[in-house]
Amino acid sequence: MSKPRHTARLVTVSFVRHEDAVLLLRHPTDGDRFAGQWNGIGGHVEAGEDVRAAARREVREEAGIDVPDLTLRGVVHESGLLGAAHVVFVFTGSVARREVAPESGVTLGWHPLDRLDALPLVHDVALLLPRALTAREVFFATESFDGGDRCTSFRFDEPGDGREAARVG
Repeated sequence: MSKPRHTARLVTVSFVRHEDAVLLLRHPTDGDRFAGQWNGIGGHVEAGEDVRAAARREVREEAGIDVPDLTLRGVVHESGLLGAAHVVFVFTGSVARREVAPESGVTLGWHPLDRLDALPLVHDVALLLPRALTAREVFFATESFDGGDRCTSFRFDEPGDGREAARVG
């Protein structure tokens, strides 16, 4: 009997910059994952949609802005987040102005890059964001969760950069 194939949901997360700040989304304090924590902007890829189009759509829907220069910076394979697996496509882009028009119920904020350590960030944002902003080529990573939203391990898969593994938790 063969082992069942692994399936994963496709999702995007985008980090949008304006000068020395990044736009982040705060998860609701009563949400099922990452309650009250700040993250990039993203969501699920719809059937028949390419991943960059999904990233642009999610930023438009959640922040009310267009970011035409969204660029793929990384791919993260997550296992066990709320009992599911995800492949996360990490994008970066920039805008000329800080005006946003968030979707109802969405909390957004522009945060200086040099002060992010003072925020309650989703655990992997501190690892992914600096890498995404400086990547010269697409990076790859794997991440495991406890079946809820607590990360048990995170590992960059690029060889030779001196940062192949980082444990979280």
